[in-house]
Amino acid sequence: MIVLYSILGALAVLVAIIALNTWIKKPSKRKEGVAKFESDLERDKIAKHLSGMIQLKTLTASSMDGFDKEAFLGLHKYLEKTYPLVHKTLGREVVNEYSLIYKWTGSGSQKKPFLMMAHMDVVPVDERTAGDWEHDAFSGAIADGYVWGRGALDMKGHLTAVMEAVEKLISDGFAPQRDVYIALGHDEESMGTLGAQKCVEVLKKRGESFEFVIDEGGVLMDGTMLSVNADVAAIGICEKGYADIRLSVASKGGHASRPPKQTAVGTLCRAIVAIEKHQMKPTLNEAMKHMLDCVGGYMKFPLNVIVSNMWLFRPLLLIGLAAGSNGAAMVRTTMAPTMLAGSTATNVLAEKAEAVINCRISPDDTVQGVLDHIRKVIGNDDVIVEEIKAFAASRVSDTDSEGFATIARTVEQMFGEFVVAPYLMVAATDSKFYSDISDGVFLFQPFRSVMQDLSTIHAVNERMGVESLSEGVEFFAQLVRNADER
Repeated sequence: MIVLYSILGALAVLVAIIALNTWIKKPSKRKEGVAKFESDLERDKIAKHLSGMIQLKTLTASSMDGFDKEAFLGLHKYLEKTYPLVHKTLGREVVNEYSLIYKWTGSGSQKKPFLMMAHMDVVPVDERTAGDWEHDAFSGAIADGYVWGRGALDMKGHLTAVMEAVEKLISDGFAPQRDVYIALGHDEESMGTLGAQKCVEVLKKRGESFEFVIDEGGVLMDGTMLSVNADVAAIGICEKGYADIRLSVASKGGHASRPPKQTAVGTLCRAIVAIEKHQMKPTLNEAMKHMLDCVGGYMKFPLNVIVSNMWLFRPLLLIGLAAGSNGAAMVRTTMAPTMLAGSTATNVLAEKAEAVINCRISPDDTVQGVLDHIRKVIGNDDVIVEEIKAFAASRVSDTDSEGFATIARTVEQMFGEFVVAPYLMVAATDSKFYSDISDGVFLFQPFRSVMQDLSTIHAVNERMGVESLSEGVEFFAQLVRNADER
């Protein structure tokens, strides 16, 4: 009987601890933001400026082959014409012919400078879907409350908001105490090695370092995507690593009427199946821990209980998150076959079969660890595993830093009804290069319309809400003010 009572008592204590932790995480009531706009006329003017940028076809390129330099130089001239106060007040430097660095010299603050990023390049439009656009992809059409076209969201809208904000601040007579930088890369969509990386090399040689850098990434999102009973302003504090891995299998080839027991294509396919079947172990990385700490109390039952008591339920949480594609992307390295090549004819056996596996690497994993895992699960030396290109996950930026506090404060002022939360960026940007010269790199896009239009990035009917664009201008203007006060 004593044993039974002891067990019941222990269970009662356990339940009480779980209930207390869940109650402590109970969310506070959210307030509305305080976003302000200048006027309808101002919104229209800003929209026209973005429209003009979209009309310049600054298509990304990983080399000079097929690179339209006139489009990028045209955008340089467009920025000079559209933002005369910026170009009169700030110093401007061209890096590697097409990227730009602007410096707004402060009046003498001892604080480190901070830097706002954007990129000028955009991805091409798939010719097969060009006719599906409601408005031509490079028309920059302004219709139905939106600016339409490739780059509207990724990320000429962001670029427009930054430049408009600085132009407006100068017009209003604002002069910063600390130095403020703007950096515009020209090949982010091709990994940023010719743009952002070169900009960092230039700044590093001069001994420049930044309190924080802000770039695209986290967004204002519908919390139901995360089973959260509130909208979430996700500020990226880390981005996953990136690797393209080539698998290749060679064979003698021959006529398809006399196939051997094992063909190159068959061996390759078995390797791909093995990779998809044996995924890497999920972990609760540091960025996810920070995010769950912020949103856990807003989650629906029983997730709110689970997240509030991770000391007990962590294994269960990881299993649940890893079961879905969105959750899995947050807690493990993902490995997706994206390209296949075999024979050049229907009746010829492939002498060489190849596949590319695109990996997004968790902060808890390494590039070498991913390669070792792939080789192990394939278990066949006939399959050659090679790294094409790879980057490790970026450093996790400190959420207790002044840089994060400044951005979070600005988000709360503008979008007070949103829960501000750190976030693991699962895609890749060129901001990773700035980790070497910055105390923190943070990823956030202040555009409310992205909540509905996120799926149009790199896709048909990419568009930016006109009102949302102006709201973004106000965000960056307020960010500069807040950064100067801290």
